[in-house]
Amino acid sequence: MNYLRVSLQFGAAAAAMIVLYFLALQYWVGDNALVNMSRLDIVITLVCILFAMGYYRDRRQGGMLHFWQGAIIGIEVNLIGTLLACLAIYLIVSFFAPNILTDFVQLMRQNIETELQTEAVRKNAVQQAALKAQLANLPSITPFNMVFFPGGIFIKNFVISLLVTGMVAALMRKNVSHV
Repeated sequence: MNYLRVSLQFGAAAAAMIVLYFLALQYWVGDNALVNMSRLDIVITLVCILFAMGYYRDRRQGGMLHFWQGAIIGIEVNLIGTLLACLAIYLIVSFFAPNILTDFVQLMRQNIETELQTEAVRKNAVQQAALKAQLANLPSITPFNMVFFPGGIFIKNFVISLLVTGMVAALMRKNVSHV
């Protein structure tokens, strides 16, 4: 279980980088971070998973890594990093900068209303009904819903990173050959 410490270190590093990315998007670039969050944050998590597996393999295991060890490290880094980052984003949006959420709701309302005016949506009753339902649900969005519920930042990041973790573990594994 000496991989738990490695997972904690790299998971915390991933969380810190994701929060910095969130703050940079919001305040330095000027984009609404809740809209553009699912781009580089997943890559940050995957890079931290890759480095954690490599560090564990090369520094702790003498160059050997089994698939299951890599998978456990990847899942732990993913869970720790995503959970800590989402918790920090929730606290930021809830207590320090609630305008991020109100700006997000206004931006989404404008986007949905613009999309409802397009010719393709006017001809498609099912898509029109779905967009109207989304528009009706916008006022009920809370910071907790935005971050932790299905469709939120946590679920997207965790599931996408989880799907790639197995591939990364397979690529990073090295076993000692029995000759």
